[in-house]
Amino acid sequence: MLSLLCAPLAASLLATGHPQQGLAVEASAPATAAPLAVPAAALLKKPELALGERRSVVVQFKDEVLDWNPFLTRFDPGAFRGFDVWGDEQLLWLQEEYDAPIARVFALEGSPVDLALDRAKPHDRLELIVVVREFSAGRAWIEVVGARWTEQQTPEGTVLHAIRALDMIEREGWTIAASELERALRPDVPAHVREALEEHLAHCRADIEAREAD
Repeated sequence: MLSLLCAPLAASLLATGHPQQGLAVEASAPATAAPLAVPAAALLKKPELALGERRSVVVQFKDEVLDWNPFLTRFDPGAFRGFDVWGDEQLLWLQEEYDAPIARVFALEGSPVDLALDRAKPHDRLELIVVVREFSAGRAWIEVVGARWTEQQTPEGTVLHAIRALDMIEREGWTIAASELERALRPDVPAHVREALEEHLAHCRADIEAREAD
């Protein structure tokens, strides 16, 4: 498992944002119509319904996969690279979510998409154009044909601050937890991430006010 960022690097990400924000690549000619945008979880619930069709999904990059069984899929390790991704809806400061990436996707080695994903770092938030190539062995085998960095990101620093905040909440360290959550909220994070963090922050502030009123 890739480790969380150390504090100095996390602070740097919070201050500067992602250097490749807005990058776009396509491995094939543009389609005549924009692909249907769907949550990754919805696509994977019944992938056979989207077989051979382009879909747009927002994910969080985890890491490269170096080994898989080539007899189960058309994605030959000699011609493709594999990558594990989390769903956009997964809140990665929760251990059970962090430990359960939602999908494995593949890119043709040497293609523009492959070169882009090669530069991706853990927690980068990407919009992927994907095609479910087959459904076998109980899983969807998905090729990435396009990728771009989204404007809103949930940097690893935000996740690190949220983890610290939840630890302090468990210890009833409301003031420190609130400070960590405020730092987690500094970047331009997606709306659902902001909502979840602000809910924790509101609880912390309510507990601080209650203690001060006693």
